[in-house]
Amino acid sequence: MVRNLIFFSVIFLNFLFLYFLKHNEIKDEINVMIEPGMRLHEISEILERSEIIQNKFLFILWTKINLSDKRLKYGEYKFHGTYSVNAVLKKLKEGKSLNRKITIVEGSSKSDLLDFFRALDPNSNLKLNEIPENIVANTYFYEFYETPRMILDRIILKSIEISEGIWESRNLEIPLKNISEMFVLASIVEKETSKKNEKPIISGVFYNRIEKNMKLQSDPTVVYAITEGKSKMKRKLLRKDLKIKSEFNTYVNKGLPPEPICFPGIESLNSTVKPIKSNYLYFVANFNDGGHTFASTYKEHLQNIKKVKKLRKNNE
Repeated sequence: MVRNLIFFSVIFLNFLFLYFLKHNEIKDEINVMIEPGMRLHEISEILERSEIIQNKFLFILWTKINLSDKRLKYGEYKFHGTYSVNAVLKKLKEGKSLNRKITIVEGSSKSDLLDFFRALDPNSNLKLNEIPENIVANTYFYEFYETPRMILDRIILKSIEISEGIWESRNLEIPLKNISEMFVLASIVEKETSKKNEKPIISGVFYNRIEKNMKLQSDPTVVYAITEGKSKMKRKLLRKDLKIKSEFNTYVNKGLPPEPICFPGIESLNSTVKPIKSNYLYFVANFNDGGHTFASTYKEHLQNIKKVKKLRKNNE
């Protein structure tokens, strides 16, 4: 009797061993969410319903045999390829869940970020004035269960870390008082050019103008004065626009605007604190390459504008 019991026990254990190491092929990529606080039976039901495992009861049994029912970690998991029950259990114990990400594009606005949060959670009560200006345009990771407010807090903390590091590395000769001013000028540089090699040159131009007590005269600040960063400019700037009364209009006011006009990226921030020294005071956008032509005198600047207009006319 005892011998028979041992025999069948060995067969049963071998069956379990083979079953739990048997691979189940998952042809299509499947994402499974394990919510915080879920119990073992809830997790096993999700896995069975998603066809990650074939039998939820055997998964529960194997989890308990391995003393792992309290060690499963919540998160968002991706399954694709072949998985044994043991491999599924190991994945949930290790907690190697997927990270979601949000990329804040260089030159985007607070309105753009708020639109993302509203699309993520239409019930979010996050407001535009709760989004700070000093955010670094970058890629940020978050967990599937996080609310827009929690994600924003992550972004703010990481932006502080990045911007403080950049500020500490600055050229001490630049006439900026604090990190906030760095963000303001970097946002203008961001809007002026997308070319990495031009950013430190353009920041240098603005420092030269500040040193000579000249107005910055940046077109993007006028665009911001018109749109308030809530929409795209659907027409070209007109000469009369340059006279718009706004604290953001650098054709009317000397010095920096009160706030950033967009979210600057790391390259623009670095270029702002490490400008290239030159005698340039002016620049004009080239006709077709996205770059700029620089000038040290107003006379030379007018000649460059004339050349650009001629090229544009010849190609119409």
